[in-house]
Amino acid sequence: MERETPTAWPVRRRMPDLATLDDSTRAAVVTAVARLRTLRDVFADRCLALLRRYVPGYAVLSDDEIQASARRFMDILTSELSSLRVPDAALRDVLREHAVERAKRGLPHDALAIGYQLGSREMLALMDEVAADVHLPAAFLVAMHDSTWEFSNEASSLFARVQHELVLERSHVEAERRSAFVEGVLSGTLPADRINRDAHLFGLDPRARYVALATRASSSCETDALRRAVASAMRSPSDQLLSAPVRDVLGFITARSPEAVVGQLVCVGPPLPLDQLAAGFDAAVLALHTARQFAMSGVVHLTDLGPRPLVLSSAGIAESLAAKHLTPLDAVGGSSGEVEETVRTYLDCDQQVGKVARRLTVHPNTVRYRVKRFEQLTGLDLRRTEDLVTSWWLLNRRRA
Repeated sequence: MERETPTAWPVRRRMPDLATLDDSTRAAVVTAVARLRTLRDVFADRCLALLRRYVPGYAVLSDDEIQASARRFMDILTSELSSLRVPDAALRDVLREHAVERAKRGLPHDALAIGYQLGSREMLALMDEVAADVHLPAAFLVAMHDSTWEFSNEASSLFARVQHELVLERSHVEAERRSAFVEGVLSGTLPADRINRDAHLFGLDPRARYVALATRASSSCETDALRRAVASAMRSPSDQLLSAPVRDVLGFITARSPEAVVGQLVCVGPPLPLDQLAAGFDAAVLALHTARQFAMSGVVHLTDLGPRPLVLSSAGIAESLAAKHLTPLDAVGGSSGEVEETVRTYLDCDQQVGKVARRLTVHPNTVRYRVKRFEQLTGLDLRRTEDLVTSWWLLNRRRA
């Protein structure tokens, strides 16, 4: 059997350089353009009728606006053709501006693309009518049809790009507004009346209580990872979280505390009304600073830290006590590190020698010896409450 030869599509004809046309074709083009100019109102009326009938999206525009736009494109086309220029370049110059303006008016890009195609079809229909009267060569008319439809496809792509860019721009502006609100609430710089007035814009109820979260990131990539981790813990899309950098901390406003945040340190303030949440954020930041010093991770509340925040305060008092009690320990040299670690573990384990021995994998007598050695060197008696507290404070401050 003979194989069928597939039918090839006809090659698209592009508009020729109008300056190179022969005299008769050029004269026909000039005459056709002059006739088209007299039909600009007819073109505008036809476009209006088509758009009103077939493209509901154009309801956002008035009749006058649609007709004025049609006349403008007719004027560009006839002006370029009368100057013996292919109109594509001139149309490109106005299409983007036209697309942005229409999108801001609420016209969807698909409606705009269909409208442009309908307008192109109507323009070609008028050209066909005029061409028959002025005897425009068929080859030129076919090239005009092919070029017009090819440019119409290009215009559709441009409309889609403009729509995408505007969506991104609006998203960026909205993200900046959200961030500014969160920063103002958590830093305490936004007045209470402004907070209560704008809360609903961000899905918040000024009568409800919220919690402030505080965490820290060292890079934009880490910030994104933290947002995703918190979003996952809250079971919420990351782009819907209310977060903002506040000083050197990344802060969040959430309806509740996350139960767990895998692999991250997130500190939580107490539930408070929005206009008092700055105090809750301060508590979360204090918890964050303390928990980082103690190499903690997970979800941490200030109340989980016990007296640890106090360990990092009163630097002057701590230095004088350390000079009195820990300097003799340090002077011993190599074994002082083992002694210090054992006593710190001893205090963490509520003075249970067996538990300390298992944790450090040493004999219980070794634990007892090191505790006694610590007392001898520092002058602190761990049987006395005041000395025990002082020891816990100094050793944990040094670890922090």
